[in-house]
Amino acid sequence: VYVEDSNGRVSSEYVTSEETTQTGADYIIDTVYTTDGKKGLYYHDGVGTYTNASEEAGDNSYRYSGADPNNYVCFGSNRSTCPEDNLYRIIGLFDDDKDGTYNIKLIKWTNYDGEYWAFPSITDSSTWESNEVNLKLNTDYWNSFDNTWQTLIKFHNWQVGGMEEGRYNTVKDYYIIEVGSNSLNITYSDEIGLMYVSDYGYASSPDNWTTALYDYDDRENTSNNWLFLNSIEWVISKRTENSTYPYFISHDGSVPTRTYVDSSSMTSVRPSFYLNSNVIINDGTGTSSDPYRLAV
Repeated sequence: VYVEDSNGRVSSEYVTSEETTQTGADYIIDTVYTTDGKKGLYYHDGVGTYTNASEEAGDNSYRYSGADPNNYVCFGSNRSTCPEDNLYRIIGLFDDDKDGTYNIKLIKWTNYDGEYWAFPSITDSSTWESNEVNLKLNTDYWNSFDNTWQTLIKFHNWQVGGMEEGRYNTVKDYYIIEVGSNSLNITYSDEIGLMYVSDYGYASSPDNWTTALYDYDDRENTSNNWLFLNSIEWVISKRTENSTYPYFISHDGSVPTRTYVDSSSMTSVRPSFYLNSNVIINDGTGTSSDPYRLAV
């Protein structure tokens, strides 16, 4: 519950971990998810019965897909009306550590401080750690939160091995070679990263999952993909056959494979991170005007 006085000061009464044992991930799994597609949420267990269910990631994740699901979260602010700069959205729920617990993965809904960043060359598999974008994300952006909010963010192993060009790759193809069974399994551990190509692909309606991401540039795809923002933006994955180029999402919604944005190009960045598994959702309905609120 949030209370704002006439001077704009905000006090809050949160449900604490001592008062409830249900985590935010458990709340979404047990309450929000009912059947695949209901409220834009899909369980990627590989055995769905809807159109293109065979294209699921098969990693037992829960992912939001479609035009505009109610997956908004207010992060970094306790104000009664969440500032636009503090609006995030849930990419999905993931058990990447295979420890039986899920972590909510968030992405910033607008560009970080409206900035457009150059992406310095990634010349080998180890350089994400020293890449300027990564350093900014895990210093400037990380320090924009106080310790209370920092403690909610998971120290995570990001897949940074990259993948080869694949003009005809569908989202499942990208998933397998990016973070799935055929990945290079090269990881870098830190709190803040960027979305994967497969995150973007699976945010589209399942009707589009058999379309190559190179062709995600028509109205049917972009209007049914909540992650599309009509902006060129970096993703965390690099190209292995031409490692000076990272992958990016084009302003038309496609994932180019032969048209390059080189390392000097100024492109938008939306930070992404995982919440710790014990983080609790204690308020909100997930809409943009009533986003989920986290217990802090």
